[in-house]
Amino acid sequence: MSGKNKFRFLLSTIFMVISVLIIVSCAQRTVKQESPAVETPPATAETAPSPAPEPAPEPAVPEAVTAPAPEAVPAPQAAPAAGAAGLPDQYKNIDPSLLIYLSSRGVLAGTGDPSGVAGDAEKMGQMPHPAAMELAKLPKDQYGLVDWAVAIKSGLVKPLDSLEPGAAPAPPFNLDIVIHTKSNFMPDVVFPHYTHTLWLTCTNCHVQIFQMKAGGNPEMTMPKIAAGEYCGRCHNRVAFPLTDCARCHVKPKEAAASPAQQK
Repeated sequence: MSGKNKFRFLLSTIFMVISVLIIVSCAQRTVKQESPAVETPPATAETAPSPAPEPAPEPAVPEAVTAPAPEAVPAPQAAPAAGAAGLPDQYKNIDPSLLIYLSSRGVLAGTGDPSGVAGDAEKMGQMPHPAAMELAKLPKDQYGLVDWAVAIKSGLVKPLDSLEPGAAPAPPFNLDIVIHTKSNFMPDVVFPHYTHTLWLTCTNCHVQIFQMKAGGNPEMTMPKIAAGEYCGRCHNRVAFPLTDCARCHVKPKEAAASPAQQK
């Protein structure tokens, strides 16, 4: 046999062997697929022994509830006795008939220092004035403030009637108006047009501040004046302070007629 034939025979043999192996392998796989699967029995879990039943708890005995003691109601305090016994200590040495004259600070009227400062107006009067006023030797009132009414009446101050050249002179208006106060003890006010028109004209006050008739401003009160309304537009600012009461309240209240006089 030649060499080529031997080689062909060897290849054929190898091919046949491989084919046989492939056929056998496929046959075994088919047999395995057709055979029923062997079920593995499930593992049995070991059951733990059940615990012994616990003894039933004994019923709790309810505690005795103690009612809260009622709060003590304070006895009503007795009202302070009238007279010196019911007054604060700072007022016990004051005559009860004078208690009505206590100020809002509890100080009895008339017991202060008469040489002390009376209020803001006197404080302003003690302050240094402008050099022109000091050198002019202008008269001053009881508070140390310039008394402009005396200054103009004495000729120390001569205001012009108008800033317009050649304007006609405007003489002062001599008319007094009585303004009745709302209290029974405070004197009435006498408003002098003469003193005011030495400085001012009618339109400075009428009718934006005052109605042009007597009693035309019944709503006017001292608190409003102190707040800068009515007379307070000038007084307590550029004119004398409101604490100088006697310069306006000059007309005593007329006493009411007795029944005998009315007949």
